[in-house]
Amino acid sequence: MPRDGRRQLPSNIVYRSTHAAGGPSALTQALGISLQSLARWRREGRVPDAQIVLEWAALVHPGAPEAQLRLARRLAGLPAGPGRPAAKDRS
Repeated sequence: MPRDGRRQLPSNIVYRSTHAAGGPSALTQALGISLQSLARWRREGRVPDAQIVLEWAALVHPGAPEAQLRLARRLAGLPAGPGRPAAKDRS
């Protein structure tokens, strides 16, 4: 545990893409979600809402449909694509 007593969550796709989208405040405002939902999804490491996943991916990768699809699949907890397994499945 860190010296200040705060628990640190491991970095995951939800955390990394939150910061790629401009941070928690910008993301919650753009998607119309609460900080509590965002925190819950970060703890779970995936986003269960399909519409939010697609909108989030479009924010992070505007104009890049392949990158949007990869990110959307990873946010939803699926493998990144048909030919590439998710990071936890790779050896």
